Amino acid sequence: MAAPQRRSLFRSETLATGLILAFLVFLLGGTALVLRNAYQAANEIARIRAISSAEVVAANFEWVGETSHQLLQRVDDFVGPNLDALPANALGFLKEAVSTLPGAPRIYLVGADGGTRLTTDPDFKPIDIRDRDYFKAVADGAPTYISPMLVSRLNGEQIFVISKRVERNGVFVGAAIVSFNSQLIEKVWNSLRFDPTSAVLVVRDDGMVVARYPRLEGTLDISSSVLFTTYLPQNPSGTYEAVSVADGVKRIVAYRRVDGSRLIAIASIGHDVAFAPFYKFSVLSLAIALPLALFLAFLAWVTFRWLAQETRQRNQLAAALESNQMLFREIHHRVKNNLQAVNSLINLQKIDPNAKQEMGHRIQAMVAVHEQIYRNDQFGLVDASAYIPAIIGKLVESYGREIKLNYDLESIEVDREHALPLGLVANEVVSNAMKYAFPEDREGSLNITLKKSEDGRTGILTIHDNGIGFNPETSSKGTGSKLINGLVAQIQGEIGYHFEQGTRFEMRFPLPKPPA
Repeated sequence: MAAPQRRSLFRSETLATGLILAFLVFLLGGTALVLRNAYQAANEIARIRAISSAEVVAANFEWVGETSHQLLQRVDDFVGPNLDALPANALGFLKEAVSTLPGAPRIYLVGADGGTRLTTDPDFKPIDIRDRDYFKAVADGAPTYISPMLVSRLNGEQIFVISKRVERNGVFVGAAIVSFNSQLIEKVWNSLRFDPTSAVLVVRDDGMVVARYPRLEGTLDISSSVLFTTYLPQNPSGTYEAVSVADGVKRIVAYRRVDGSRLIAIASIGHDVAFAPFYKFSVLSLAIALPLALFLAFLAWVTFRWLAQETRQRNQLAAALESNQMLFREIHHRVKNNLQAVNSLINLQKIDPNAKQEMGHRIQAMVAVHEQIYRNDQFGLVDASAYIPAIIGKLVESYGREIKLNYDLESIEVDREHALPLGLVANEVVSNAMKYAFPEDREGSLNITLKKSEDGRTGILTIHDNGIGFNPETSSKGTGSKLINGLVAQIQGEIGYHFEQGTRFEMRFPLPKPPA
């Protein structure tokens, strides 16, 4: 009987040790998965914030450029045929005109000889500006010109200049110039609530920095940076991660061309600040996972030796295994709690005020999908009918409107990778309906259906409102529509809009193949 007992004992040792090591692998793999998802979430939030901030910078400088050109044209029209015989009220006109621009700009009217004829600058001193590029450019025939960042010879401030060629009878007679100091971009930086490691800047398409905050020590050419060598040639807007050539700080960068100008607006989020919540979460997760992993490894070694000593301890081992199983269930529970902590971190992120409501809705949609995946242990396939009502219900409730919701949802399981894009598409479509379909607080209804196609290979999501409809050509230019198109492409789906007693959105997407 000794040999069979030894074989039985060996099998028990192998089985128990293998089981513990399997849970050790599960623990380490689960922790790695949680940390990876937390990192991706922090990275996505930082990129979204950078993109929205770059949009704000671009909008401000697009407005500044258009307003400045209109102002300089007004000045050109007002001063009359001779810059040496200006109207009596010319200075008052300039002061009144410049008062509508942000950032306390100053206007200069300069003759062809480089001498200033009239200005609103209280610090003005007579200087010859013919050596300045912004004068030489218009003197050589350019209609307008925007300078890189300069240091004023009048007061030492960092400025940038927009100049306009002034002609009479086709002959160059001078230039109308408006000058902005760094307060303009500093106000934009303050409005975004950036930290000191984050920056906003505007550059020309030749790489010369026009304005930046935090301020630079001098002029800067970034034409050799990856923005100009890699990203701008591929796309007029986008995001990337790089170390700044200005101060050596690693940042997540978003850029966008300013419509109708040579400028590129850039907003960059400090990498360490953006990922600080992730670092804290990682320390907490590892503080739990590593001791447990060490404990499991030690337990495997002890169990093997313990079982090898004598067979009479098998009953004690059974009790120990039962205790260990309870411990493993607790570990699994903690892993799911850690995933919920990821959602909490997303909710705690500060979003730019101009996009806060929309980003809040998108984050809530992501939270709802994650809750469905991990609360019900659905690690492979997710029931879409379970989380779509949670997303839409909370979204409609947040608008405080009396909108009737009608659901007709079939239980459809989708891939985990498709669950989040599908939920975000539903969020964006309903958000558009809430914002545009029911103006002036009119009552309405939303009908949401989720069905399978007849062959069972395709899911069909339909969202039908009884609102006023919309112009698809105009709406397709919005961020929400671009996001919808990107998400639909991500899951290889198709969408369509139909206008029948309101707007009906229909999305078709492939379903996972059933197991053999």
